[in-house]
Amino acid sequence: MADETLQSMSLNVLVEKVKNRVVFAEPNRDFVDVLFSFVTMPIGTIIRLTREQLLEGEMGCLNNLYASVENLDEEHVQSMKCKDMLLRPLSAAEIYCRNLKLNLVDGNTNEYYACSAGVCGFVSPYQTAHCRCGRPLDREVKLLNPISIPQDGGVFVKPNARFMISDDFQVMPMSTVTALTLLSKLGAVNRSTMEKRTINIGRNEVLKLLKCSLTSRTPFSDTIMEPPISKTNFTICRGKYGPRSTNQSERVMVTAKKDANIKLKLIVNKSENRALYAEVEEDFVNLISSFLTLPLGYLFKEFPCLPFKGCMNNLYQSIQNFDAHKFLKSEEMKAILVNPKLTPGLAYNNQLIPIEEALYPSCLTLNSLFSVKCSGLSLMPNHGEAKTGDGFMKGPSVFMVTNNLLVTPLSIISGISLINSLGIPFSAIGEQEVTMGEDEAMRLLAAALVSDSALTDTFILKEPKEEA
Repeated sequence: MADETLQSMSLNVLVEKVKNRVVFAEPNRDFVDVLFSFVTMPIGTIIRLTREQLLEGEMGCLNNLYASVENLDEEHVQSMKCKDMLLRPLSAAEIYCRNLKLNLVDGNTNEYYACSAGVCGFVSPYQTAHCRCGRPLDREVKLLNPISIPQDGGVFVKPNARFMISDDFQVMPMSTVTALTLLSKLGAVNRSTMEKRTINIGRNEVLKLLKCSLTSRTPFSDTIMEPPISKTNFTICRGKYGPRSTNQSERVMVTAKKDANIKLKLIVNKSENRALYAEVEEDFVNLISSFLTLPLGYLFKEFPCLPFKGCMNNLYQSIQNFDAHKFLKSEEMKAILVNPKLTPGLAYNNQLIPIEEALYPSCLTLNSLFSVKCSGLSLMPNHGEAKTGDGFMKGPSVFMVTNNLLVTPLSIISGISLINSLGIPFSAIGEQEVTMGEDEAMRLLAAALVSDSALTDTFILKEPKEEA
């Protein structure tokens, strides 16, 4: 209980009693830091933290994908450490997020692996096969004091920055005019129905807030008000994911190869023009499994018009619009939030998703932030290390991936059973051979987040053309 008390934050909220909703919140800096950390979290970590509360389809197909990786036998993955990298992926910002007042991610690593080449400076939380320069990661760096103490405290926002947050996660500089405008917009003009409340927010409440921000447009009301305001059923989005970001300056590709592609066979219901499942090799499963390692903010950077069920995109856009000099600790911290990168060690060869690997603090920087102990590693083969250069799955292998991204080893009996369960005559079954590149991979990523028919949306439905 003492630990829970220490890991809690005070939050002032203005509520409208009659409509049982939160109008806006006035958070302290600690709370804003925790909220901002949401966009740095890998998708696999978010699902692990919220899966018990998620309803079927609330995060598209990603819950199915996570469960599939969880259920894969050891014979199908490169190593159990590789499997753990997918189920418990580390954020590239974890070295900073460990200083949060309330850190949702348990088990931050205190062991890092480094290249002994002085000019390289590569550091990774994963003991992958080789450094970027080709040398083995032959040094271990242990943090003896796992929490660094920034001089002015906090993580992302400046000490004296003051914010207000609407129920739909729009974060704004504190302003009387902004507050009155928001009240007017919501039709909350009766002062007698307004009430200020001060509440304590602990780990359970923040986890609920995280889950609701992914599935609802009113996460504060859903989390704080009892009972929560009534909801209509959420809408499954199909086929329309909006254009990708046109900011080419942020599109630096270091892990993907332009000429890389993946081939697969779609088993389709010809009468309904719908994919049932795909027969794929390990390269396709490597691709969709890697979705779990991507930071959530990366999707909103690449797909600013994504028809997301929740309102996390409002949080991302708010951070994007902030003047870093006024509200954030540095331009570097803003970049960590709005241009999140992949944790070093999670990339693999021929990866189609064009995301950069982060540069972790060098050994020299770690020495300045923490008490560290460096030691050499044996270069004997280590069968437990996470060798991701060739991907997470063993090959050659053949898998069956359903329309909603359930992954199992290929079984023709399972395929026929699926067709029978859907009542589809065998005469309506056809096969399509598909070659996918970066565009299809990104479309599949977006579909996995917002739809329950990712294969159909990616390879069969045609996205409407954009009007000029």
